[in-house]
Amino acid sequence: MSTVINIFITLILMPWPPALMMSPMMMAAPDFRNNRSSLLSATFILGYPVIVFAVLKLLDYTFWGMDVTGWLIGVSCVSGIIIFLYGIPGMLINLGRGVQNNGYFKNDTFVYYDGNKIAEADPVSFSVIADDKFYAKDSKHVFYMGKLVKDADPVTFTPIKEVGRGPLDVESSVYWKDKANVYYNAKKIEGSDVGTFQHIKSIYGKDRNHVYYGNIILPKANPEKFMFLEEGIATDEASIFVFNKLVNIPVDVPSFEVVRNGDHLFCKDKNNVYLLLYEKAEPLVELDGADVATFTLLERYYAKDKNHVYFYGYSKLNTRALIHLKEADPDKFTVGYDASTNSEATDGSNYYMAGRAVERKKKVK
Repeated sequence: MSTVINIFITLILMPWPPALMMSPMMMAAPDFRNNRSSLLSATFILGYPVIVFAVLKLLDYTFWGMDVTGWLIGVSCVSGIIIFLYGIPGMLINLGRGVQNNGYFKNDTFVYYDGNKIAEADPVSFSVIADDKFYAKDSKHVFYMGKLVKDADPVTFTPIKEVGRGPLDVESSVYWKDKANVYYNAKKIEGSDVGTFQHIKSIYGKDRNHVYYGNIILPKANPEKFMFLEEGIATDEASIFVFNKLVNIPVDVPSFEVVRNGDHLFCKDKNNVYLLLYEKAEPLVELDGADVATFTLLERYYAKDKNHVYFYGYSKLNTRALIHLKEADPDKFTVGYDASTNSEATDGSNYYMAGRAVERKKKVK
């Protein structure tokens, strides 16, 4: 009988580890933090093993022959830490006082953000700035996610709409300004020109003097000639930029272009082919000896031209690799998984997986 009970208890406890792992998604669900029953349910789900082992302790029952005291202490510590890290007790207290736990909220006495009091805010003049959920202001201050935006002027503080967006577009603005400064993520962009600043695309902005990626000045970028070739790739007719990086290797800018094959991109000019390695300090990597006219991107991060085959995917260390497959025949090279050889590409004689040669087992006679 004890074995049956132990098995039953084990089955009850089995959902607990997956519930812990899935709990961040549960807590992030829309309006979850403002629902008392949801918070109480979350508390039970995260802590029900405490109840199980507490009952076993009261009944002086063992768990698979072990004293349950250690189990009770262990699950109590784990559950308690997780519940308090999520701040569930505080959220329940806030709901009991009529205070919401998500975003900005005010009553007659105080202003809150995510359930935390904003000491400097005046509830009488406080308001969330239209079309945004992070910025708010009162008669004397501007706030970003409940924190003061230092020196910002609430009277003139306003979003900078992205060029080309319509007046009905309510997407949160990236750049903001007041009479004296431009702001990105509530921080002043030092040296920016308020009168000429524009939000041109994504997190790119420009004024009469500079081009910005977020609050970073793109070195040497000419704002008058700056234009996009592809998402995150731009030129000012003198240089090439990849996100916030200036390409320093020699490139023929007039003939430079981005070529897309599905989700894969490569670049080329009249002289060379380049692969994009965004995370590198130098984001363009030249393929030595690549033939510009015949270079083609294949599936699974392989590419070829009339002379060579390349792999530009990820290594075992999850870093981008650029490998020249010297033994591969480009005329016969194809991509497609083959279970019999555990390979994803072949030229009929050589087999490859993630850019590495696959050793074929010799048949035993």
